Amino acid sequence: MIQAASFALEGMNRAETRLEGVAKRLASLGASSDQSAAVDTVDVAAEMVGLIEARNNFEVNAKAVHTSDEMTKRLLDVLG
Repeated sequence: MIQAASFALEGMNRAETRLEGVAKRLASLGASSDQSAAVDTVDVAAEMVGLIEARNNFEVNAKAVHTSDEMTKRLLDVLG
């Protein structure tokens, strides 16, 4: 159970890193004085898909951590 939580936390970290990267690329759209150059280097549709995937991955891993925590609590109740 501890290992499952560890894997889930690692997945949450990867999702967070991906979210930060997408956010930086999307923020670069408004930061450039030449909007056409910024649009050429950032595929907004692909970045939005990346945001959704990262959010879903984070959510799934958070649920896995919660489930692992619940299982540990129940095991301790049975043993203790």
